[in-house]
Amino acid sequence: MTIDLTHYLDDAHPKYLAIARALSRAVRSGELTPGTRLPPHRMLAEQLSVSVQTVSRAYAQAEKMGLVRSRVGSGTWVNVLDESRESAYLRNGEPRGEDPLIDMSIAHPVCPPDHYKRFRHTLKQIADDGHPDIIGASRPIAGLEHHRERASAWLTSQLCMPGDIEDRILCNGAAHGLMLAISSVVQHGDLVLTEALTDHGLIALSRTLGFQLRGVPVDELGVMPDALDAACHRFKPRAVCLTPTQLNPTGATMDDTRRDEVAAVLERHGVWLIEDDVHALLESPGLMPISARIPHQGFHVTSLTKVTVPGLRTGYVTVPRGQLHHTLPRLRATSWMAPPLMFEIADRWIEDGTVNEMALTQRELLAERQRLAAEVLTGHLLESRPTSLHVWLSLPNAWRAEELQQLAEQEGLAITTASPFMVEQTPPPRRIRLSLGAEPDIQRLRSGLEQLAALLEDSPPPMMQIVY
Repeated sequence: MTIDLTHYLDDAHPKYLAIARALSRAVRSGELTPGTRLPPHRMLAEQLSVSVQTVSRAYAQAEKMGLVRSRVGSGTWVNVLDESRESAYLRNGEPRGEDPLIDMSIAHPVCPPDHYKRFRHTLKQIADDGHPDIIGASRPIAGLEHHRERASAWLTSQLCMPGDIEDRILCNGAAHGLMLAISSVVQHGDLVLTEALTDHGLIALSRTLGFQLRGVPVDELGVMPDALDAACHRFKPRAVCLTPTQLNPTGATMDDTRRDEVAAVLERHGVWLIEDDVHALLESPGLMPISARIPHQGFHVTSLTKVTVPGLRTGYVTVPRGQLHHTLPRLRATSWMAPPLMFEIADRWIEDGTVNEMALTQRELLAERQRLAAEVLTGHLLESRPTSLHVWLSLPNAWRAEELQQLAEQEGLAITTASPFMVEQTPPPRRIRLSLGAEPDIQRLRSGLEQLAALLEDSPPPMMQIVY
C-alpha cells in the first residue's frame, strides 16, 4: 500500500506550503514513520505534477517545521517528533476506563506492598520525633549537613564513589542532578558526546539547555573506547555524558576493564564527564564508577528511585573539587534546596539498612521478571541484564517497531520503540524496549508478554510506505 499525499493536500495554501502541511498530516497520522526516507525531489514533483522547485521549497518548509531532516548525499528523512519521543505513559498517565493498558513502556521499579508499609512506618516515626529543620530549613542550599554526611559515607561504602561532604549536594532526583552537572560546565551551543542510544531525558535536556548532542557507537558493554577517542579528537566536546551501568534502553553495562579504558580516554582529552549512575543499585555492589577513576573531572549522579519507590526523588551529585561554586547557584536557581523531608526518609532508610534491603529485593524481583520474559519470548533475540528494568527486543524481519507499537496499543499493551532514545536522526533499529517493573502484578505482566508474543507470531498488516 502506498501513501498518496494528494488526499492530504488542500487548495487554500500555496503549493509548496500545501505539500509541507500534507507531509505533516501524514507524519502525525502514522503513515510516515520516523526514519522513513522521502522520495527525491524530482520523483515527488512528477508524482504530484508540480515543479522540482516547489518540492524543494516544500521540503525546506517541512524541515523548518521539524518534520524532516535533510542530509547531503543521503536525502530527506522523517524526523522523530518531540511528542513521539515520550512513551504513551508519559504523554497520558490516565488509565483507559476499566481496561487500563498493561504498561511495559516506562522505567519503573517493582513496588511490592512492603515498600509502602515501610514508607508509612517511617512517616509515623518522623511525625513523632522529626527535627523542626525537616520542614523549617531553607539552608544550606546543598542540603542539611547530617543528610549529606550520611549520604557521603553511604556513597563511598555502597557505590564505591569516594568524596568528602564538601563534594556532595542533594537534589530532586537524578534528572535534576544531571541538569545541574551539565549546566555547571556546558554552555549554550557547546557539543556534548553521549551513547548513540541514550536516555530520552538527556535528549530533552539538550533541547532545553541548547547544547549539541552527538552519539558515539556502543556495543554490549556500552560506549566503545576507540570510537569515543576518535569522536573526542574530531569534535573536541565540552563534556561526555555516559551511563555505564544498565544503559537505557539496551542494558549495556561496562566491566572494570571497559571503565578503565573509557576513563583513560577522557583523562587524555581533558574532557568533563557527567556520569548517570541511577541504575547502580540494580547491580551487585562492587562496580566502581568511572567518576571515581577521574574524580578531578567527573560529576557523578545517582538516586534511590530505581530501587525504592519512584516518588522518593532524592538525588545525589558528587562534584569535582573546585566546581561546587558553579553547581550551587544552579541548584539555588532551580529549587533553592531539595525538600529536607524527602531526604529525612532517605536518611533513615540509609541508616537502618532499608535501602540496601530494598535494593536486594528489587534485584530479586527483576531477576524473576527477566526469567519470565525469556521464557515467554523464547525464540526471539533479547538483550538485557539479569537484574535490569528492561528487555531490548529485536523484532522479526516482517515487523517495523512503530507498527508493532500501534497494534500493541490497540491490544491494550504499552511498549516503547527505539525512537525516543536516538541521538542521531538515522533509520531506527528494529527493536522495542520492554520495561518489566511498572506492572506490580506479575501475572498481568505475563499476560502482556504472552499477548506480545502472539502478535510477533502473526504477520503485520501491509506496510504503508512511499514507493519510489
